[in-house]
Amino acid sequence: MSEKQYGIYFVEGIADGAFKIYERRDAAMYLVIGDKKACLIDTAFGLTDLRSFAGQFTHLPVTVVNTHGHIDHVLGNHWFYDKGNEEVYMHPEDVELYDEVVSGYADMIRDPDVQEQFGEFIKDFDLEAITFPKTKDIREGDLIDLGGRTLEIVEFPGHTRGSILLLDKADKICYAGDSLIENLWLFLEESTSPDVYYASLKRAYDILSKAGIERIYNGHYSYKPLTLDNVKEMILGMESLLAGKGVGEPFENHAGSGLQYSFGDWKVLLRE
Repeated sequence: MSEKQYGIYFVEGIADGAFKIYERRDAAMYLVIGDKKACLIDTAFGLTDLRSFAGQFTHLPVTVVNTHGHIDHVLGNHWFYDKGNEEVYMHPEDVELYDEVVSGYADMIRDPDVQEQFGEFIKDFDLEAITFPKTKDIREGDLIDLGGRTLEIVEFPGHTRGSILLLDKADKICYAGDSLIENLWLFLEESTSPDVYYASLKRAYDILSKAGIERIYNGHYSYKPLTLDNVKEMILGMESLLAGKGVGEPFENHAGSGLQYSFGDWKVLLRE
């Protein structure tokens, strides 16, 4: 299915009943629809009413699963607050990160830089009325049964300690958040060490191979899905890095600084 634009969202059908939703080209979410309910994988910055937007594609109840606790994957969770009856899931290792993010939401919205970047979308937000749902735990091996379609959880500590993958084995798709991505951030305080990421990467490759996964969609780039061959390249890059063969270039961005290592089309950003 070709991409269609709905305001700030760019929507592409990637399988029957599965959609990639790219918010302002900043962060990607995925809506997966079964016979009994739907799953929204991540909620990006949540700049508009995501519950209503999902309603344009399905009238079924929507379960939210966050691949990890970063702001560009969870800020839309508040659209799914339902006085304690919500279904929003996250790995427990990232709940503290999530709580820190959402507790500072009002102050973040008032920040002049945020106002400059997002002001046109958030100018009518009633910050006093916004409430974020508490998350429920989701772990390795858990299954999200949507009715005729199942998503399986795979733990992937690396980018954050509580990062997860979601596998749709029937459609041979992996939803990878920021764990399998062209520009991997491992320099954050909540990131693991490179050797832990490498162990997660090798384990995930084995699981994805056995599951017959053909397409990997992540939380940002993915103008075309990654493949298992790309994961092989990542493994080789990490092996080179851990063997001390990589050459790092200094970088600095809004989240910090460190050294960037490039291996073909794949980059990993580490602490110095």
